[in-house]
Amino acid sequence: MTATEPFDVAYQVLQAWTTAATGEQVTAPPALTAAAWQLCGQSPQSTWPSLPDALDTIFTRLRTGSSQQRQQWQKPAMLRCDEDTLFPQDKPVKPDNALADNLRQVLQAVGQINDPEQRVERLLFGLQWYAWSLPSPLPAVSLYDLARLHAAVAAAQTADPEHRIALVGGDLSGLQEFLYSIPAEGAARQLRGRSFYLQLLTDACANYVLRESGMPLCNLLYAGGGRFYVVVPGHVVDQVLGWRKHLGRILLKAHHGLLYLALGATQPFAPDTYSDTTWIELTQAIDRDKRRRFAALDPNEFAQMFQPRMPRPPRSADEQPDDRLGESLAELGRQLTRAVLLQVGTATEPLAGETWRAVTTQLGWQYEFLPQPPVRAGRFRILALDDEAAPHSPAQAISVGPRYTVTEAYRLQEDDLREPSDEELRPGDVAPFTVLARRSKGVARIAVLRMDVDNLGDLFGKGLDRPAGLASLAVTAALSSALSRFFEGWVGELCRRMNQTEGGIYAVYSGGDDLFLVGSWHVMPELARTIRNDFVRYTTGIIPDGIPPVSVSAGITLHQAGYPLYQAAEDAGNALDAAKSYTHPDGRNKDAVTFLGQTLSWQEFALAACLKDELVALIEQGAPRSLLMTVQRLSLYARPRYNRAGVEQLTVGPWVWQGVYQFTRLAERSSDEVKQKIVDLRERLLSSEGIMARTIIPAGLAARWAQLLLRSRDRNR
Repeated sequence: MTATEPFDVAYQVLQAWTTAATGEQVTAPPALTAAAWQLCGQSPQSTWPSLPDALDTIFTRLRTGSSQQRQQWQKPAMLRCDEDTLFPQDKPVKPDNALADNLRQVLQAVGQINDPEQRVERLLFGLQWYAWSLPSPLPAVSLYDLARLHAAVAAAQTADPEHRIALVGGDLSGLQEFLYSIPAEGAARQLRGRSFYLQLLTDACANYVLRESGMPLCNLLYAGGGRFYVVVPGHVVDQVLGWRKHLGRILLKAHHGLLYLALGATQPFAPDTYSDTTWIELTQAIDRDKRRRFAALDPNEFAQMFQPRMPRPPRSADEQPDDRLGESLAELGRQLTRAVLLQVGTATEPLAGETWRAVTTQLGWQYEFLPQPPVRAGRFRILALDDEAAPHSPAQAISVGPRYTVTEAYRLQEDDLREPSDEELRPGDVAPFTVLARRSKGVARIAVLRMDVDNLGDLFGKGLDRPAGLASLAVTAALSSALSRFFEGWVGELCRRMNQTEGGIYAVYSGGDDLFLVGSWHVMPELARTIRNDFVRYTTGIIPDGIPPVSVSAGITLHQAGYPLYQAAEDAGNALDAAKSYTHPDGRNKDAVTFLGQTLSWQEFALAACLKDELVALIEQGAPRSLLMTVQRLSLYARPRYNRAGVEQLTVGPWVWQGVYQFTRLAERSSDEVKQKIVDLRERLLSSEGIMARTIIPAGLAARWAQLLLRSRDRNR
């Protein structure tokens, strides 16, 4: 076997599936044709599998039993991060001739490339742009996801003497401590750089495994959120221990034990023997290595973790302690603000020093930001970070691949610079947290939002209706792709829209299945509701008004701008945990949000938002401010209890008629314009119908929310 043979075989597979998408007859070796049928879960035939007319979304394969779940279809279109492209359709839409013509031109352009590795990568880019929403013979799996898995398996089999494959997975641990252990006054300068560096580090480690195993880019099934999964030849499993040592040495030297890559692998197996237990074997292997951090290193190397480090002392009293890595990460964050393209190339030689570039080059990879694509193609990848750099023709589509990344951060305007600051600030700079707090309505605070998908393990496991064999792995890859498009693409678009309104959002991280955002506090609850509602629409195609088949929970906390970031992250994490511990009246868990220390279902949270607006309007129209305290006190007395049937209900007691009396007195003290509105609010909260509807519970949060919005800025200083 030659070194290029796995790349040649991978290209043959990708070429065959691309040809099928153009409607032309496919000519492929019998072995690849048989493998294509096997991957689709069907008996082999002599001709290449034909393609159906439309792609149903991967979320139609959810095992939920929900009455809301229904058939939804992906619109066939070039990949773009807009609602019309990403969100599902009610009816199947047959691909038009434009996509087929584009893929035909992609094949023609790629066919002129002689380098086997470049040929695979460029065709993979073209498929990702044009075939991500095209149907494959495997229901709910796109042509792109099926083709790349088929190519990965074929390449790995070709490189193994016994035609076996294996799965290798990596999990970067220590992310939160690395991200958030920075001073609050420097957070805005470093935070995005640190977050993106972790993405680059994950990418560099994954590409290191690809290179060492001699596999093309299609063998990287997923990389994001500090995790990656690779299909490798069966025999390279024996090299995993050596990879652990090499990667461990680099990370230990660079981060002194703070970051560690847990690396695990399955035993070699024949592709037709793959099952769900294979994936379980992989996750267990990764977990075992995670519990034995740096155990693969020699004793002397391991001992470095426990040796004290002496930083270079400051040369003067005014000089800050030496932090070369932090300075380089701050610069990375500044570059990211202006970045539209990322160039990924092989490092010719490792750089010395304590910078993020030094770490990635020691792993063998070099990353550069570009304002526009290079004039000449080379042995590097060019990735578009958003739609601004997306290609406009098939010729460009094979040169630039999609790599959506949420890099949104509010940038300073002239109006933001009118108030004095300890920092030297200029228009266009990323706003520090002090500015985000000043841009808040009412009380000057920032908010931290953390969200993630509920029951993700179940979703990837028993939550999906899967076929047997490798087709099951194709379904997993399709689900990962769908979640990434939402969290790495659409969430960034929502943040951009929010930054165009009053307030400001700083996206620390969004990818995989979770996100971490910082911003002006008054915009964060609405952004959280929008993300949740859009996620339900994205997965079901309907406006959320009931129990969604797949849900997200959120935690939102408020802080002063100078509050320690690591503590803010922990507080928001605790709020998210509280939301995930929430039990609905019907017994369901999760699918909730914690805000201002109170956990509600999303339906109750929406009601609280409406009540908040009503209370603010009442106060602005002249209602006594004591109305807000009255509502808050009543909500504290209205504690839900469980009756003998196990159903949650409010306990009616003296607080009800005391509340009626207080509302009546408030109405009497108000103008005629406001009086009836207060009476109407009293009836909605304290009538028998209101008590049955539990409206007093979200009303307490609404009153506190309104209080913060109405608080004078001068009083807060």
